[in-house]
Amino acid sequence: MKAAVIGLGWWGKQIIECLSNSKKINITHGVDPYADQSSDFFIKHNVDVSQNFDEVINNNNIDAVILATPNKYHEEQVVNAAKKGKQVFCEKPLALSIESARKMAKACDEAGIILGLGHERRWEPAMIEVKDMLQKNILGKILHLESNFSHDLFTKIDKDNWRLDPNSAPAGGMTALGIHLTDFFVSFVGSASEVFAKSGSIVFSHPKKDTLSVNIRFKNNITATMAVLISTPFYGRFTIFGEKGWVEVREISNVDFDDPAELVFCDHNGKRTTKEYAVVNTVKMNFEEWADAINGKCEYRIKIHEIISNIEILDAIIESANTEEIVHIS
Repeated sequence: MKAAVIGLGWWGKQIIECLSNSKKINITHGVDPYADQSSDFFIKHNVDVSQNFDEVINNNNIDAVILATPNKYHEEQVVNAAKKGKQVFCEKPLALSIESARKMAKACDEAGIILGLGHERRWEPAMIEVKDMLQKNILGKILHLESNFSHDLFTKIDKDNWRLDPNSAPAGGMTALGIHLTDFFVSFVGSASEVFAKSGSIVFSHPKKDTLSVNIRFKNNITATMAVLISTPFYGRFTIFGEKGWVEVREISNVDFDDPAELVFCDHNGKRTTKEYAVVNTVKMNFEEWADAINGKCEYRIKIHEIISNIEILDAIIESANTEEIVHIS
């Protein structure tokens, strides 16, 4: 499958690197208004760089587009690409509002497009083990989930970067980091019914937000708490508490490093066991499963109803952080 990467910043280039030896997806084109065709990077990867998105989606030699663009452009680009019959993979979050997400889902459905999404953490071996434990009912009835995904990488970028703009990336680190956690929540326990969120400006100056804490109740009455900070050294933890035990995944570094993850399981007798999981190329695994699904070889594990449920939570978090009130999800 020949694909074009739209948005050739840090993450767009990471995608090209991760897929450089893929037998299923060939990145032939790239689009970015600021990219330099003569760059050694694009020459090395044999990527034809353009500044025109329409040129790419009208190119019959391109089968798919991969969007690594700022969040505010996703809706227009997904809808237009789908209308042109291109398969679409979009970086997270898909949208900043539930209405926008539904428009994109409808456009892809009507065009027969399988929408891929950049939730590569679903392919992390430790989190796959957690999912398997839940499916086998090892923890019994689930009571509560806790998570924290934080780092200080955004303290090192230009203060005018869109990732710090409340209009493009609202609720602090939610759209960059927290959206992965809520994706796990939805995958593990389903849709949410109410959300209460608080954000703050402590290291960053208002209106930029660097702290976010969230309380969520799901439709099955399970609760969850989440913290996301973008001005502290890396911290990663995801815990699920059940009537028969609990399980926790701990990480010591971001995706830039090849450090292993640790899974701790405590059974109903209080006995703890620990496993270590080596890093794998989750980005490539996500893309290649998407490509296989397009070719009818498997089902893509990120379902559209889960994507919609996650954006419902995001939408509610943004509203709650702004109003400081509980938001009910219908």
